[in-house]
Amino acid sequence: MKPVKRIEIVVDSLDVKMVLQELEDIGITSYSLIRDVVGAGSSGARSGDLLNDAMNNSYILIACDAAEVARITEALAPKLKRYGGLCLVSDAEMLQY
Repeated sequence: MKPVKRIEIVVDSLDVKMVLQELEDIGITSYSLIRDVVGAGSSGARSGDLLNDAMNNSYILIACDAAEVARITEALAPKLKRYGGLCLVSDAEMLQY
């Protein structure tokens, strides 16, 4: 097992392209994306059952080295502050094979 940092980002689906572009701009190209995430938070309930991406959330998962966390969070903080969203950083272990 390899220790890594897990970064979880939940943003409005309309903002996903902007977030992914920001990540690409700083050299982060490995991530997982899950669309139509449902839940409730400060912006109310998100059902994920609409015909378009308006009012839907998406989830981005990144596993990275500890050194990359500051770069990622510094790049995303202004975007999340302006457009909303959630970013969690935690310790994890990644299976190496």
